[in-house]
Amino acid sequence: MKYALRGNIRGAAGSILNVHRWRSIYWNIEDIMEMENQFGVKSTFFFLNESIPFQLFNFRNWPLSLGRYSLNEKRVVEAIKTLDSRGWEIGLHGSYRSFSDKRLLADEKSELERILGRPVVGIRQHYLNLDEPDTWVMQQDLGFEYDASYGYTRSIGFKGQRVRPFKPFGAKDFVVFPLQIMDFCFMETPNNMTRFREICTEVDKNNAVLVLNWHNDVFSEVDFPGYRHAYSTLIQEFLAMGAEIKPLGKWMVDSKVEVDTLKN
Repeated sequence: MKYALRGNIRGAAGSILNVHRWRSIYWNIEDIMEMENQFGVKSTFFFLNESIPFQLFNFRNWPLSLGRYSLNEKRVVEAIKTLDSRGWEIGLHGSYRSFSDKRLLADEKSELERILGRPVVGIRQHYLNLDEPDTWVMQQDLGFEYDASYGYTRSIGFKGQRVRPFKPFGAKDFVVFPLQIMDFCFMETPNNMTRFREICTEVDKNNAVLVLNWHNDVFSEVDFPGYRHAYSTLIQEFLAMGAEIKPLGKWMVDSKVEVDTLKN
């Protein structure tokens, strides 16, 4: 079985009481690196560059704007370069509106590449926003090689019954990696470990890649008790199964992975 770890770096999304000190509560990149190093694995870190302004009386806007960080902050720049130099993959976490705004997405990609010093090939859209297939066409046009936004926001499993990675709209050099498990969905799924093992069995049977999405803020035990332990448990489960674990970009060059090609 193949397995890809994915992290999404974003600002505070926990209780409002903790927003003013998000830097200490949610700054845990070193902790994640240490945990993954203990197991000898590497993941993909998707960095978000959200530009939606704060609106006091628009409560739905708060999770998008509160706790936002700047990619150009010294600490963030250093984290990106450290992760990259030590073998983790850096991808773009497209902002909330970027799935349908080519200029915005291009600017976000360019800014991250300027910091990284080389092309960014992978993307995951905020809230899994997709306009199929237009978002994928746009992503490919901008030079991305894969997207990891095709999945459920309220449950775990196979959206559209897609198990294997696939090339949409007849693409030749662009792949969509289905997302099977996201942290919030996993934690809220009854008998989640049983369902997890069922998903693993299906992925293994189809010679596919299982994609796990764990956000950095849930490593805070203050707001998300149990999430850190669950991440560690799932990694150990994968290793016990003999899974090969590596960043999504590494699977792009792995000829052993079966990829479906969808018709236009």
